[in-house]
Amino acid sequence: MKNVTEKIEKKENHKYTNHLIDESSPYLLQHAHNPVDWYPWGKKALEKAEKEDKPIFLSIGYSACHWCHVMERESFENEEVAGILNESFVSIKVDREQRPDLDQIYMAATTAMTGSGGWPMSVFLTPDLKPFFAGTYFPLHDGYGRPGFLTLIRKIAEAYKNERRNIEQYSNDFVSRMRVAYAATGEKAQLDKQIIEKAVQGIMGNYEPVHGGFGQAPKFPHPTDLSFLMKEYYAGKNKNILEAVEHTLKRMAKGGIYDQIGGGFHRYSVDTRWLVPHFEKMLYDNALLAVTYSEAFQLTGDEFYKKIVRETLDFMLREMHHENGGFYSALDADSEGEEGRFYVWKKSEIDLLLGGRSDLFCKYYNITERGNFENETNIPNIDSSSEKFPTRSEMDAKQFDQIIDDARKVLFDTRSKRVRPFTDDKILTSWNGLAISGLARGYQVTRDEKYRTAALGTARFIKDSLYRNEKLIHSYHKGRVSDGIFLEDYAYLTAGLIDLYETVHDYEWIELASKLAGDAIEYFSDEAGNFYLAPAAQSDHYMRPKDISDGALPAPGSIMIQTLLKLSHITGEKYLHQQAEKSLTAMSGNLSGAHYGMTSAVTALNYLLSDKIELVLVGENQRQDFLDEIYNRYFPNRIIVVSDCGEEKIGLLEGRGSNRETMAYVCRNFVCKLPAASPEELKKQLDEM
Repeated sequence: MKNVTEKIEKKENHKYTNHLIDESSPYLLQHAHNPVDWYPWGKKALEKAEKEDKPIFLSIGYSACHWCHVMERESFENEEVAGILNESFVSIKVDREQRPDLDQIYMAATTAMTGSGGWPMSVFLTPDLKPFFAGTYFPLHDGYGRPGFLTLIRKIAEAYKNERRNIEQYSNDFVSRMRVAYAATGEKAQLDKQIIEKAVQGIMGNYEPVHGGFGQAPKFPHPTDLSFLMKEYYAGKNKNILEAVEHTLKRMAKGGIYDQIGGGFHRYSVDTRWLVPHFEKMLYDNALLAVTYSEAFQLTGDEFYKKIVRETLDFMLREMHHENGGFYSALDADSEGEEGRFYVWKKSEIDLLLGGRSDLFCKYYNITERGNFENETNIPNIDSSSEKFPTRSEMDAKQFDQIIDDARKVLFDTRSKRVRPFTDDKILTSWNGLAISGLARGYQVTRDEKYRTAALGTARFIKDSLYRNEKLIHSYHKGRVSDGIFLEDYAYLTAGLIDLYETVHDYEWIELASKLAGDAIEYFSDEAGNFYLAPAAQSDHYMRPKDISDGALPAPGSIMIQTLLKLSHITGEKYLHQQAEKSLTAMSGNLSGAHYGMTSAVTALNYLLSDKIELVLVGENQRQDFLDEIYNRYFPNRIIVVSDCGEEKIGLLEGRGSNRETMAYVCRNFVCKLPAASPEELKKQLDEM
């Protein structure tokens, strides 16, 4: 794929330059020299459609999307296509990551019209923004009984001229139905443990026991479901649940979806056995999975999970971290025009690099002459045969691991000289909030100071650069910021700040989290307690976007509810708890009928209904030893409060001043054991929990 810097460096080097040239999104900049007269979403484009009375062609995608690149090469760089679009439509290009609100409402329309969705999303709208036709990727020419993009836009242009009344009637009826569907919440239901039990049954009913994971191909990691199941195992000690979680986590981390050479997870697997990934790497996947693998280590003590946490966070810091403290959004699936080219290997190449070590390495990672991917290339992966290999290789495990690690470094160094996949270097507040959680939780299990330092640096960058006029900015790119405020920024960042506080113990972050939570209630909730993705005042929506189901990301409203409950638990602010309970009540009808797909909301309900653990440390001396005892353990629904002398405005610190000697208080639902004056006494009390 063309490098964005090369594409925008000099306008005079390009035959075409459209209205995307001044945008801050790398994805939009990739299209700035298409012959299609693209506009960004905004007043200028929408007024043009209304003034010229033309339908809108809305194309939504993102920079790491393989099929978005294919459609660009086939259609949007085609002058014949451009001629039709420029003559008969107003063409608008949207980065779904920069405008999650638009992505959500038009994806809902696409799914309703076609039965499925995906990117690139191709939606045709009336000038008043109502969808009347939608799809995803379209090839340029007709084939396999389906119209190509050229045929499609000709027919739609003709229909809009000749059948305008029918199109408007259809779009009006469609939007009316969508608004009714969005508003429907079902009858209010009792918020009880039965909802949680049904959710467990729903997730486990979708479990695929052979290779792990949920459902068949394509397989996604589902970190939210896995974290929820760990909580349920801890509560009920159902071994089937833990076996499902561990089998899934290990198969993913040993499959091709995990980068065995450089660490970090690709987006998803196209097959059932986690072998062939869709090669893009997203910040949010890796941040969420770092938390899930950290929890798995705390729950089981298995060092393998800690290793994956380290490698995943090291990948994020190495390849997605800006010097200002923020994290980039994604790495592309493609390089040099081929998906996965950066990550795959021919056996002959490895033989040349490793010499006598190659046979051992190739057998362990299933590298063959025939290959397991396109063009006789290989995706390194570890299977059940590989796992037994060290015992058959006549060397001890330590020696074997050293040979493998040294060989991986050789391949990593060689791979680093290849043409790299494009990096989408915009910084999203929401995804950086997830990164703060991943780093903070990663520090708690590894005690590696670089993760804590990075988490703190990211939070400071957001506070200094993306929090202006007491509102969070969604997107930042090379000093430029985007318009609009979104619930996902407030939800994911607030959750990250709680994890940060429990790691750096600076009450500043709880104060900021509390301010953001209060603002989120004001901007994004209604009187009934429903959370929406954008404020009510925005006029460029055909309906106000709301999403209560988890998708690639956990539902922002549900994460917001979780954070409200935790903040109320820490600060004692009752209105936060009341809002959370009201919001759960508002979606109770949906929750009671949904056995799968609303795990984040069910996790919030679990927090509301279950016992809470409060772990309070006051004092300075030997405090890290006390913290080590806490960080080593898995306690769902817990908060950690730490203070030098108990001066913060936290109810749990009341009457618990310190003369520098650390005292630990282990509490359940605010009922505390006698204070522990030593790490050994704290360990004993925690063992009894």
